[in-house]
Amino acid sequence: MNPARYFIIRTCLSGISATFNFNPTIMKNTLTLLLATQLVLLSASSTGSITGLVIDADTHQPLIGSNIMLIETELGCASDTDGKFSISNIPVGSYTVSISMIGYESVSRANVNIYSQRQTPLKFYLHTSALQGETVKVTAGFFEKAKDGIVSTQTFGIEEIRSDPIGAYDIQMMVHALPSVITATDQNNEIIVRGGGPGENLFIMDNLEIPNPNHFGEIGTGGGGVNILNTEFVERIDFFAGGFPARYGDKQSSVMDISLREGNYDNFEIDLEMSMGGAGFLAEGPYAGGKGSYIASFRKAFLKYIIKSAGLTAVPEYWNSQIKAVYNLDSRNKLIFNAVGGSDEVRIVDESRPDMKGAENLDYSGYQYTTGLTYKSLFSKKGYSLLTIGKTTSNWVVDVYDLNDESKEIYFSRDNIESDNFIKYDIVYKFSQNIEFSAGLNSKYGEYNMQEDIKDDTVYFYNYPDLEWSDSLYHYYAMIETNPEYEYHDIPEPTTGDTLINKGRIINNDGGIWKYAAYSQVKLNWYPFLLTTGLRFDKVPYNSTSVISPRLGASFSISPVTRVNAAVGSFYQTPYYWMLLNPNNAHPLKHSYTKQQILGIEHLFADDIKGTIEIYNKSYHNKPVRIAEITPDSLDDRKGFIDTGEGRARGLEIFLQKKFARKWYGTLSYSYSKAEGVDPREGKGDYYPWDFDFVNGFTLVGGYKFSFRDSPWYQKFRESAIFPYISWIPFMVSDQLELSFRYSYSGGRPYTPKVYDFHHRVWYIDPDVDYNTERFDYYSRLDIMILRRFNFKRINLTTYLDLQNIFDRNNQWDRVYLDDGTYKMSYQYKQLPVGGIIIEF
Repeated sequence: MNPARYFIIRTCLSGISATFNFNPTIMKNTLTLLLATQLVLLSASSTGSITGLVIDADTHQPLIGSNIMLIETELGCASDTDGKFSISNIPVGSYTVSISMIGYESVSRANVNIYSQRQTPLKFYLHTSALQGETVKVTAGFFEKAKDGIVSTQTFGIEEIRSDPIGAYDIQMMVHALPSVITATDQNNEIIVRGGGPGENLFIMDNLEIPNPNHFGEIGTGGGGVNILNTEFVERIDFFAGGFPARYGDKQSSVMDISLREGNYDNFEIDLEMSMGGAGFLAEGPYAGGKGSYIASFRKAFLKYIIKSAGLTAVPEYWNSQIKAVYNLDSRNKLIFNAVGGSDEVRIVDESRPDMKGAENLDYSGYQYTTGLTYKSLFSKKGYSLLTIGKTTSNWVVDVYDLNDESKEIYFSRDNIESDNFIKYDIVYKFSQNIEFSAGLNSKYGEYNMQEDIKDDTVYFYNYPDLEWSDSLYHYYAMIETNPEYEYHDIPEPTTGDTLINKGRIINNDGGIWKYAAYSQVKLNWYPFLLTTGLRFDKVPYNSTSVISPRLGASFSISPVTRVNAAVGSFYQTPYYWMLLNPNNAHPLKHSYTKQQILGIEHLFADDIKGTIEIYNKSYHNKPVRIAEITPDSLDDRKGFIDTGEGRARGLEIFLQKKFARKWYGTLSYSYSKAEGVDPREGKGDYYPWDFDFVNGFTLVGGYKFSFRDSPWYQKFRESAIFPYISWIPFMVSDQLELSFRYSYSGGRPYTPKVYDFHHRVWYIDPDVDYNTERFDYYSRLDIMILRRFNFKRINLTTYLDLQNIFDRNNQWDRVYLDDGTYKMSYQYKQLPVGGIIIEF
């Protein structure tokens, strides 16, 4: 692939990227913009404010009289009757905010940034203290908890996300630093957990399910090149890598629950975001006399202008938009409206990449949106309820074609639409300090419109009269090796007169599927024991599914700083519509499911340092398998699916985390795992390494913050005449400077080498060989990010530069098998700078 074109595709799929030596004209214009901005806005302001809310983590009741303090300052306040608080006239900078209240575990949140003339919104969920009547800070500290999370759970706040070398612009990539998550390829942010596969993670955004929150996603997956969710909307992320509670369902591996913040209730504010990958804006403010607030954003890539100026042909384009509006009916009831959507398209000509599955020319376009309205009621001082109605729709349009004399000969086309219309109700009620009950109902009507057209494929039988037939395969490859100019069309194409036809098909299928679910859960908290037990019921009439999934989680506190945790359960998942409704299926596919057992221990070494060790066992059942994979015919690739797949994953995970306190933070994760499937072919039945069996994984993340703003030498330097001319340099000092890094390592991914059938000129997997007996080379990558913040009188300026794959290592992606009987290695992203600027008004 042309190196310049390779960069452009990566730029599009990262969404926000820049290379500072790619185009001199664009570089000059970008630097001119930065310089002009700083010349105009040089005078500095000094203060901002914090507004926030403190609520009970179980009942969501506002907590009155909780104490809010900014550590190492004399600033603080108490929450009012609605649980709200506000602190004004805070000098700009970075602070640790601590919340305490009698009867609750204290919480500290580090790296809270205060901006000039801006409000920093905060929301705290306090858990009742294990020792009543006391505040037990050491048992909570800087580590906030996901609701009902017993095992394999991590919570990320917005400031952690902003400081992460990758999470700063892709929240989905941030969880790839966890030991339970592996990165299949740099080209995609798919979340693959504990030996699973694509599409096994549940995405929740403010109680709305999103099938795949990414641009350029594929059917049946949960990843893509660019996440459509705006990081600035995020309040917190709760990630469950397994053993999750009964309220989550229809996914068999993990859950990513994203909570969005509310907009500003007092002032109108706007942010502008610019980079060489695109531009966007975010606006927020009050409406209805302060009874409501909104936050909205729009982002669009302008890569086509860069690409055209470089004379390249692959032109990926996308835009996305997001809005959240809240209206408070009164102090205990509110309406919450959310909508997010986007569109993307790309045309790729004459490319050979693993993700194109043998195609060289394709036109792709698609759109998706999710929208919903939630009524939240604090109906009692002991509980709350959520009633949500919503709709989600995804569309994929693909044309794959050959080019003959510059005319398109389309041999595969797809125009699929999948939608879910849903209504769900959840209730949480706390009978006493020790007993909590929750339950919910979910009704979903899935609509589908599947239009696919695959043309007949005439497969010729080729003769090679000049080859010695005693060892035809050897001599065929010798011919290619001794003829470097060999191309597919250069060899005569005599045939025996017989042809094999790979039959085409036309699918024009639409309709609907009902899906029903219900759950109940009881949580018992008698220190030192914590127990959650739940049941989930799922029913899908189409494939006659009626299943009950038991879930159980238990925790025992050996001491206030050490706990032993365990969880077991069953987790069912409906096959994706394009699998479930494939007309070539022998029968309606059953739900696939996993059975999971997890045991772990966690220990707080300090209020900002925690370590966990977990072991797990995970078995797969009824996993969809392509019928073509179990037949010996090398030309049979157009059949449907069967639900006979079985497998297992077992492993050990170690995770050590230091929160961003005392100016630095870090995480260390290591995993050892074995993910194996049962060979589905007749006469086999042995276990083999699954496609994502990387065995060893290691990630190290760290960062340090420098605060120069109050240093006399920096103040003098900032007032100098030279400052505006050199402050744009990425390595130059700033009011606040954060340096962070991420190093990732994983073992080689297994694969099965393909064999070339030179009589038919197709590649296939030998039906007699074992699966995945070979492995690619190990993966190793180091990223470094430089994040700089400037505070001026009326605006704030943030710049970032993420230097990816510093050592420019050739990390293997996959083999690309070519029509002429040869193959080449395709590599993951090389050294790449990604940068941008955010201006806050």
